[in-house]
Amino acid sequence: MVMLVIDYLRSLGIDFGFFRLLNYITFRAIMGMTTALLFSLFFGFRYILFLYRKKLRDSSGDILSLKVFSKRGTPTGGGLLIISSALFSLLLWADWNNIFMLVLVCAFVYFGLVGFIDDFQKSRLRSSLSGLSQLWKTILLLLFIVPFALFFVSPVNPVPPEVKTLLWLPFYKFPILELSAFTFILFAIFVQFSIINAINITDGMDGLLPGISALNLGVYAIFAYIIGNAIASGHYLFPHIEGAGEISVFGATLIGALLGFLWFNTYPAEVFMGDTGSLSIGGALAIMSFFTKQELLFPIVGGIFVLEIFSALIQEKVGTPLGRRIFYRAPFHYTLTHRGIPEPKAVVRLWIISILLALVALLSLKVR
Repeated sequence: MVMLVIDYLRSLGIDFGFFRLLNYITFRAIMGMTTALLFSLFFGFRYILFLYRKKLRDSSGDILSLKVFSKRGTPTGGGLLIISSALFSLLLWADWNNIFMLVLVCAFVYFGLVGFIDDFQKSRLRSSLSGLSQLWKTILLLLFIVPFALFFVSPVNPVPPEVKTLLWLPFYKFPILELSAFTFILFAIFVQFSIINAINITDGMDGLLPGISALNLGVYAIFAYIIGNAIASGHYLFPHIEGAGEISVFGATLIGALLGFLWFNTYPAEVFMGDTGSLSIGGALAIMSFFTKQELLFPIVGGIFVLEIFSALIQEKVGTPLGRRIFYRAPFHYTLTHRGIPEPKAVVRLWIISILLALVALLSLKVR
């Protein structure tokens, strides 16, 4: 909105010197992050009280957990705080004429809405088993993922046609494969669905998902800034995608919202994000990975997410038919607490691993 107001004033011949600051993506990214963080901190406690009054509380009932009932009654649906903080900040600092921003916001809100329906069902019926069925959740996710995949290979997509269906491997400067439009659509559907579910399943410990997600968003925001800058992209031998720099404003703003939420979500959590938050974050990261053409970077920077979904799938698809456990618990973060590691220590250790993975991902900027 600030950008729109400034453009309007300039059309009237009013152009103050400090207006130039808004032309810098770095300035708007910092302001977006700061605004979202302060908004979340200011309204966070009030929002938690609102959730208490509306009885939107956690109703976990996992029979495999010995301690899960100690968290029952904690307000859930805190993802709405993340979404509202980010949207308020983006309303001020984002360039709403940028198609990357518009698609990202639409994905962010849509997946958050799917998550909210699931959280509301669970709270209303007082059971974690009463949310959206796996079939309905899959259908609702695909209702956005499939159109996005079609949009991505269409002429409407601002990503240059010559790079849309190319795949780059981290640490290698040239594209390794060019897919046909049909094959790329199938690839996009599979990868986005996997990313969203991997991030969704990681939400299970106080502070775990916000911390790891913030690191992932930071890496993709840096890539977006470089790829959107003609000089920087040329220096680092990346394809230049005009307008992609605005993605970094979105990423930085969402980081601010997550840090504000983490203030209340760190152990012991005063509020859970629920599927409202995890699905919205997953959708945003999935879209960012495609718009920056760094789809294959996710297994590195999102290594913890890959481990989480891998452990769950192996346990369900291999362990269950064999009648034995491959992991003590699945997803993997529950294995750590099952073996006696306190939850705060497990979370911080997974954060540290994520920091190392993020540094490796950033190293691929130069080592190619």
